[in-house]
Amino acid sequence: MRSRISAVVLVLWCASSTPAMAQTPADLGALGFEELMQVRVAQVFGAGDRLQPVTEVPSSVTIVTADEIERYGYRSLADVLGGVRGFYVTNDRNYSYVGARGFNRPGDYSTRVLLLVNGHRVNDNVYDQANIGAEFGIDASMFDRVEIIRGPASSLYGTNALFAVVNVVMRTGASLNGVSLEVDGGSLGARGARGTVGRRLANGIDFSVSGSVERSDGVRRLSLPAFGSSGDTVRVAEDLDGEEAAQVYGQVRLHDFTFSGTFGHRLKYVPTASFFTVVNAHDPAEQTTDGRTIVTAQYARTVRGAHVTAEASIDSFHYEGVYPYAAEDDASELIAYRDGSEGLRRTAAGRLRRALPGAQTLTVGGEFVDNVNQNQWASYDFESDDNFVIDQSSRQGAAYVQDDVRVRPWLLLNGGLRYDRYAHFSRTTPRAAAIVMPSANHSIKYLYGKAFRAPNAYELYYYENTIPNLAPESVQTHELAWEAYFGERVRTTVSTYRYKASQLVDLMVVDGTTLVDRLGFTNSGTTRATGLELESELRLKRGIQGVASYTLQEAVDDTTNQRLTNSPRHMANLRFSVPGPIARSFASFEWRYLSARGTVAGQTVSPVSIGAVNFSLPIGRQLTLGVNVRNLFNARYADPASDEHTTDAIQQNGRTLRVGLGWTFWRAK
Repeated sequence: MRSRISAVVLVLWCASSTPAMAQTPADLGALGFEELMQVRVAQVFGAGDRLQPVTEVPSSVTIVTADEIERYGYRSLADVLGGVRGFYVTNDRNYSYVGARGFNRPGDYSTRVLLLVNGHRVNDNVYDQANIGAEFGIDASMFDRVEIIRGPASSLYGTNALFAVVNVVMRTGASLNGVSLEVDGGSLGARGARGTVGRRLANGIDFSVSGSVERSDGVRRLSLPAFGSSGDTVRVAEDLDGEEAAQVYGQVRLHDFTFSGTFGHRLKYVPTASFFTVVNAHDPAEQTTDGRTIVTAQYARTVRGAHVTAEASIDSFHYEGVYPYAAEDDASELIAYRDGSEGLRRTAAGRLRRALPGAQTLTVGGEFVDNVNQNQWASYDFESDDNFVIDQSSRQGAAYVQDDVRVRPWLLLNGGLRYDRYAHFSRTTPRAAAIVMPSANHSIKYLYGKAFRAPNAYELYYYENTIPNLAPESVQTHELAWEAYFGERVRTTVSTYRYKASQLVDLMVVDGTTLVDRLGFTNSGTTRATGLELESELRLKRGIQGVASYTLQEAVDDTTNQRLTNSPRHMANLRFSVPGPIARSFASFEWRYLSARGTVAGQTVSPVSIGAVNFSLPIGRQLTLGVNVRNLFNARYADPASDEHTTDAIQQNGRTLRVGLGWTFWRAK
């Protein structure tokens, strides 16, 4: 099977070589916007905080469209990112974590990737977590596109933008243009329902609303071998892997104003006995609850040649965990230790962009963030020295400038600088790029940037540590990328990079002077990495399309020169879609490969090769039947576990089936 897949990858890759170059137009510079889109020079917003062709932005970019999300049956942001060049997703049966460029430490909470929705930051203000699973709070059917912008971007966005920025652009009412309902069910007791409504009215008002509910029973029996254990010491958790989620999103556009609101709630039962809880405990059972409410108001208008945007937002985050432990006086009795956090953030931001003489585009902006609440707490149901409450708040501000200069028709220069001020430190981060464009659909980019991550409230005040003495993390990256669109059918990208990340924040023993060693966070880590990323996309007539990518990366600890945990050296992705025999029907196949990865105990998990298929078949004019199979070949594999687990690796799902029926019962003309 692998040899056949390799052959398909080779065919797709060869399709982007010299024969396709003969189709390249001599000069695309005079084409208008609509004509330019016909040769698929895609547009991206998040890379430069404005809409630009990807060949001109100072980053290496991938865009996953709503059509691709539907074709491949993606149900979450984690599904989308797991199929993108250079990205991989792991799961500890509680949260999903995104890795980029070889960095995905187990239990890292994805704090080194910045997550945006319509350009608005949605990492929470306690853990800085980038939620990408059901806890993200927005159904994937509402994604218009997902922009993946690689490399450091603190010069525009500040903290968290070390390895990548992911910007989720939501669908408008005009793109929905009707009312639809979908119900589905499948393996592991999965069932769900979702509905959407959207339209652009004659008076210019554009509105869209979506809502969904999902439930799953999860894996019935989960094996939990302890570190280095033999087969007879394997523990088992039964009926403890369920999940419930509810999500609502709405957006209204009225002339220059856009208002949006998000509400998401997820309850996850955790079968892995993390944080040394009792294995297979049911009353109480280990569980986590995540909730978020986000309300934003955005204004955009061009005034005397200057494009002005402003945003005001309120973000609320909630987390609560229940952890069962054995009572000290009676091991058969279970007691619950509960921890949680409440975050409330208010943000005001503004930006002005203007074209200047000399083929320049100048952008200036700033933001102010008021973290009203960054509260944490933990307690038993009785008095204990382990109970605590931490009530914190903070403020921060930033200003930035970016200048794009077209020195020659074929040469673009970009420079950016941002200043961030926090209570205990300030940071200035630069970015620079030189982009050579032999034609409008070819570019060669040299990219340089620095970025930082401010220590978050969880790290600063871990277990009542009231001395915020952590320094910000930093990364410095050099990258060389070639991007090309060959005619209307082929896109190819080649990228190579190296980076150094220093002062990484790690959890370790910081006070060993007492009988009970004190854990805390400290700046201790330095990582160096190099990588090569290759990708080719082929789109033929009649809706046939395919994407193939390969990544070679080496991310090592600078002190030990050992490869990082959960860092595969080789990754490959392949996906293709073909139309079916009936109009609007299609069949899609996807394959993902990760090489062996190290664990925190110094062992390795085996390489994994996972396939998936997705089918869509219209039934009449209003009904559509969808069938999705994940882990098609029923591969047995595991993801490395973090230090909070007593098992070294966590078993992942085998083959799963999901069948859905969609009903579009009204569509505007």
